[in-house]
Amino acid sequence: MLIVAAVAIHGTMKPRLGKLKFTVRGDIAYGNGGTDGWSRHDVNKALDENPQVRTLVLKLMPGTQDSATNLKLARDIRARGLSTHLQSNSIIASGAVDLFLAGIERTMDCGALIGVHSWSISGARETIRISPTDMGADQFQKHHEKFLSDMGIDPAFYAFTRAAAEPEHIHYMSMDEIRRFDLLTEYPDCN
Repeated sequence: MLIVAAVAIHGTMKPRLGKLKFTVRGDIAYGNGGTDGWSRHDVNKALDENPQVRTLVLKLMPGTQDSATNLKLARDIRARGLSTHLQSNSIIASGAVDLFLAGIERTMDCGALIGVHSWSISGARETIRISPTDMGADQFQKHHEKFLSDMGIDPAFYAFTRAAAEPEHIHYMSMDEIRRFDLLTEYPDCN
């Protein structure tokens, strides 16, 4: 039942949440929304104005409209030495997972959802679908695998995300899958 609700939420997250915004409380910044071409500037500005922030709590984040900017923002998060955390009601997907993986310390509460999928690029004339069957012909594969390696994550995670679901669907990872790719630096006891 929880997965059905999560899938329904994913389908409606982008219109409701809008652009990524962080609300700062003490040394924690709580994020909601998706990233776009302006997000790197906006987030870095917010963090510059709040140098006490040590942890980003990612709440409801559907992904990105600009993968290149999203990866630069993720690298900025790592360069700042920030930790990332998912609360029990957090749902992150697609490009938001890259932001989560950028954390020096990556933790989550039981019940949080991490969604992955293959991707597509929508342009003025066409949509380029990068489906799981395109592995090896994916011109962005090496770039994403290098990012993962730089974050201390097995680059094979990229192939996993591509194979997990087509671009229009989301696969929410099991704890076994999260452990398989060692996405957390500390694991919750969810028994």
